[in-house]
Amino acid sequence: MPDSTDSSTPGKKLTCMEMLQLMLDGDATAEQQQQFKAHLDECMPCYKTYNLDVALKTLIRTKCNGNGATQELIEKIRNQISQNLPH
Repeated sequence: MPDSTDSSTPGKKLTCMEMLQLMLDGDATAEQQQQFKAHLDECMPCYKTYNLDVALKTLIRTKCNGNGATQELIEKIRNQISQNLPH
């Protein structure tokens, strides 16, 4: 994701995984959302990962009865997903 920058660290380019996390957590700016959606149109690995993450997040929310997942579970899932990313 070469055109996305981190608003907290000017000039720092965000990785696809960092942008993915911002999108999933609802922390991406409107500009970042637009850039990421355009990137998804061109990058099948990111598109698949994004859709998988959305499905996992929905599943976890459903199975945890709205209580959310523990931080440990969230980190474990993130680590496993990031290990399987092609970028």
